[in-house]
Amino acid sequence: MKQQKGFTLIELMIVVAIIGLIASFALPAYTEHTMKARFAEVNAISNTYKTAVALCYSESNDLTVCDAGSHGIPGPADATDNLAAGMTVIDGVITLTGTQAAGGWTSVLAPALSESGSTLVWTQSGTCLEKGACK
Repeated sequence: MKQQKGFTLIELMIVVAIIGLIASFALPAYTEHTMKARFAEVNAISNTYKTAVALCYSESNDLTVCDAGSHGIPGPADATDNLAAGMTVIDGVITLTGTQAAGGWTSVLAPALSESGSTLVWTQSGTCLEKGACK
């Protein structure tokens, strides 16, 4: 009886099929994870504006004056590889959109007064919530 050296064609085909199956599940998950990581830059930019809006409100006690480019709030952020152009801050509401590389999701942060009326409470909305890319 001959002793087998190496793998048969069937064994190699099974291994290739298993690798293909694993790759078909891993690649979409990796792509979405990469988009979420890129969207983290959009979340980081929003933190700067949240702080500025909170300072604007603490000085003026009026959210309607808290717009981008006024009352200490920086002007709209420049577009980056992950932040699309057109972000806004109107009446304290911060709206940012990621580029297609960052999922193309939108983040909307709306301030509201707490029950005591002394602090701002932020409400997150937008398409980033569905994908879990928001904070």
